[in-house]
Amino acid sequence: MKKISEDPSHPSNVPVIFIYDQAGEISGKISINEWRTKKEEAQLLNELEIKLYRESIQYYTNREFAKAEDILLFLISQTDYTHYEYVERLANLYRRQEKTSKEKELLLKARKNIAAFDTSEALIKRIDNRLEKNAIFTKKSPIFHIY
Repeated sequence: MKKISEDPSHPSNVPVIFIYDQAGEISGKISINEWRTKKEEAQLLNELEIKLYRESIQYYTNREFAKAEDILLFLISQTDYTHYEYVERLANLYRRQEKTSKEKELLLKARKNIAAFDTSEALIKRIDNRLEKNAIFTKKSPIFHIY
């Protein structure tokens, strides 16, 4: 019996994956090899994000706030303010340093970008609660009286 070998380099022998848009229409297609490459790249980026986030937490616990802030700002900009865990950690850092205006600005940007998603009601409520606490904290900020 002779084994039939397929030539994967031939375009008709390479499996494809159809890409659909939000309306359910086919917007394109990619080969399985391209999909695997993109998946590997995405996994490497995800691993890099995790490592950077862990490093920022390490800086945060060591009270090296400037380094932690830099890493968190990078991660937030990479995720376009949609990864709330990064936003919340940076907001905590700003609160700890009593930079309430930066905290408020960060939360408002995150709220705006997260609001674009339909399934983000809980996150928006969480941001709103935090913004209310920020407003209360700002009003009750310590004022030193000299008696």
